[in-house]
Amino acid sequence: MNVAQHINHCYKTGNKPELQRVKKELNKSIKELDTFFEEYLETFSTQMDAAKPSDPVWKAYKDKYKAYETINSQIKQCDYYLDMI
Repeated sequence: MNVAQHINHCYKTGNKPELQRVKKELNKSIKELDTFFEEYLETFSTQMDAAKPSDPVWKAYKDKYKAYETINSQIKQCDYYLDMI
């Protein structure tokens, strides 16, 4: 069961404490990614040429950003379901 399915299951079963725990873990992951982005941009900002968005530096950034978007979406889903319970 992936995270989104787990969130849905918690909502369907009315398991608010578990949903709050999942949200807490997701927030922790977002903070770790925020730290990653700060350090990554500090280190590689001079190598990130907007004209070459397919180079390895950009690829690593985009991969992490996709993970960030997914986690952020899951946090919003948790918030929505927590308001519904």
